[in-house]
Amino acid sequence: MRERLGKFEVIRLLGKGAMGEVYLGRDPRLGREVALKVISEGSDFGDEAEARFEREARAAALLNHPHIVTVYEFGEDERVHYLAMEYIQGEDLEALIRSGRSPKAELLKVLVQVCEGLGYAHERGVVHRDIKPANILVARHGKRLEAKLMDFGVAQMGPSGLTQTGTWMGTVSYMAPEYLDTSRATSSSDLFALGVILYEILTGGRKPFHGDTTTSVLNRILLHAPEPILPPDLEGIPLELLSVVERALAKRPEDRYPDAETLGTAIREALNRPVEATSKVPKATPETGRSQRDITGKQIRVGKGGLGQCLSLKVALRQALPGTEIILMPGIYRESVVVDKGVAILALGEPGEVVLEGQAGPVLLLRSAGISLHGLTVQAGTGQVAVRVEAGSAQIEACEILGGTVWVDSGAQVSLHGSRVSAERGVGLKVQSRGQALAETCSFQGQSGAVELEESARLQLISCSLMNSSFAGLLALEQSHAVLEDCDIGGHACAGVHVLAGANVALRQCRLVGNAGFGLSVMDRGLATLEGCTVQANGGSGLLIHHGATVQARNSAFSEGKSLGVDCADGGQGVLDTCDISGNAGVGVQVEPGGSLLLVRCTLKEGRDTGLLLLEDSQVTLEECVVHRNARGGILLAKDAADPILRGGNRIEDGLQRVDGGGNLVRVAPVQGG
Repeated sequence: MRERLGKFEVIRLLGKGAMGEVYLGRDPRLGREVALKVISEGSDFGDEAEARFEREARAAALLNHPHIVTVYEFGEDERVHYLAMEYIQGEDLEALIRSGRSPKAELLKVLVQVCEGLGYAHERGVVHRDIKPANILVARHGKRLEAKLMDFGVAQMGPSGLTQTGTWMGTVSYMAPEYLDTSRATSSSDLFALGVILYEILTGGRKPFHGDTTTSVLNRILLHAPEPILPPDLEGIPLELLSVVERALAKRPEDRYPDAETLGTAIREALNRPVEATSKVPKATPETGRSQRDITGKQIRVGKGGLGQCLSLKVALRQALPGTEIILMPGIYRESVVVDKGVAILALGEPGEVVLEGQAGPVLLLRSAGISLHGLTVQAGTGQVAVRVEAGSAQIEACEILGGTVWVDSGAQVSLHGSRVSAERGVGLKVQSRGQALAETCSFQGQSGAVELEESARLQLISCSLMNSSFAGLLALEQSHAVLEDCDIGGHACAGVHVLAGANVALRQCRLVGNAGFGLSVMDRGLATLEGCTVQANGGSGLLIHHGATVQARNSAFSEGKSLGVDCADGGQGVLDTCDISGNAGVGVQVEPGGSLLLVRCTLKEGRDTGLLLLEDSQVTLEECVVHRNARGGILLAKDAADPILRGGNRIEDGLQRVDGGGNLVRVAPVQGG
């Protein structure tokens, strides 16, 4: 340990991290203690740490606020870079939350102070980008806790920032959805991080978007509602804070608080509201005629035979507090209900023993964040909506939804796990403009389609099946975005997946098998990517790239189709890398006038027609490809078609032929290209 850094005396080590150490120091001229942050010698983060130091020093030059740690000096001493900053005797907020020593109300007041400091920084064009409890120091002054926001090492200053687009800075669990989407941080991104901290304070350290891997955390932030806050978390806390959390963690920036000060004011006002007891003693109800002594904010039982506290789900919902578990005893409940608070509705018994049955309109109309459904059978009338997520967020687990659609309105969110949706008319799952849905190990079926995405909707499907409709397994409309992993899509009359103008669909390890129409059709300005997919035994082309569409496929197979393997239409363009096109009844790959296709390390084999057909004004490049054992030849060129460009040792065993002016086939030599 060095004795001095610049003018500062080094006293002792305070802590050590991946990038460097923090020492307690002393300014001999002023006689005050300072914290000295230095880069570890030989650190792999040398350049990055220096950039962070400089960024933090620049931010400090703009900021002077009682709830932001003051940086006194940025310097270098014998090639050691250091920051001298205000020394705070205390703990970080992360340690205080996890220890449980401090009352939640005290920690919430700390967060209000952080909102004030962060709002000050935002007013001066500084976006922190790494708001988290570990970056908030808390000192105790008598009975009062005082917060200091620190570590502006990844801060963005001004509209352009210092980080290239496409780079994430900060800590994943606190990143806002729009930041994950675009890598562009705004003041609202910082507010989302404050919402995560607010959730952690209320729950004693749990995170709202939990996952075992970074990828699962990202997916939950983008597509899931926060995990419900439970009644025990709210003991001694005003229930109004639930709505503050919901707004702070809204997926869309425009749905959050407009600035940090407003969020801080909302927390302060909620803290000043009276605390409702988590256990109530309701009066006798007309439905039961007896006192409900044991109904609490934690659990309500619904059912007949003396075992239930209520006979009706509607009554239970009126009495429930946010966070309540409503337990439905086995039976048929013929009622349609509106759920406007964050509760869990759980079925008691084997699958199919608890049935919610409606005849008109949605059986369940959901209008709040934090709603969860488990183990229910929801039976809607033919052509009706079974479950409608009108606002907020919902989780649907191990449910059977029969007869009607799961409908997600604009801006709402739903996640489904281990559930089956079967609509007699309409589609199984419909996500409206700007709605979001995630489904894992679910099946979807609908007479008009399995899943439909409206404009700008978002979807992720993992290990799901989309089967048997008169239209498409997945219909992605304008500007929508979908990711499908390990899914089965088959039995659809039009297409397994139909991508329209401007939509973006990614398929990974999916199986598009046995559709009467196309396997995958991509229309004007649509974009599709395939990785490790099987497109097999479809009635139309396995892959149709329509006018203006773009497709990238890698390690995928287009085989055993009753028509073409791949059809690239006028104005379409695509790249096929390490793909297998085999055993198709029609042409293996057809490129129509104006189409453009690059085939890299692909195999076109064993088709009952030509391996590759090029029509006039098309452009095709083959690189390290194999074309062999096709019944009607390897490559066929229309009369005015340009020769394909061949690169890198292609093996074309079936030969290359051209149709001459008389309609005869003439064998030609392939043209090698650079």
